[in-house]
Amino acid sequence: MSSVPAKTLGQRIRYYRKKVGFSIKSLASIVEISPTVLGRYETDAREPNTLILMKLASALNVTADALLGLEPHPDLIAQNSDESDWLRIFRKLNCLGRDRALEYVSEMSEMPKYTAP
Repeated sequence: MSSVPAKTLGQRIRYYRKKVGFSIKSLASIVEISPTVLGRYETDAREPNTLILMKLASALNVTADALLGLEPHPDLIAQNSDESDWLRIFRKLNCLGRDRALEYVSEMSEMPKYTAP
């Protein structure tokens, strides 16, 4: 398990944002804050409240503990460009969309015509 090379909350937010490929503007939009406020979080000029911290963790697909530096979190690394595309698209979905996508993929994984040999 690799650890995140970031020492502060702001550095960890920035690390995970870049890891998933979000711009400041796109992540701020998902979390429903301004890009300026997100920038201040990333530079440790401000700290997010609990609700925003939870929204950030959800959007970045990590736990709040990982953002706070309380637990090591393995990097989610795609093995190839197809997996990178899947992760990028999946991370854009809300919880309902993610559940639905997992249902479809799970069903397809049981069908021989869709599974790898």
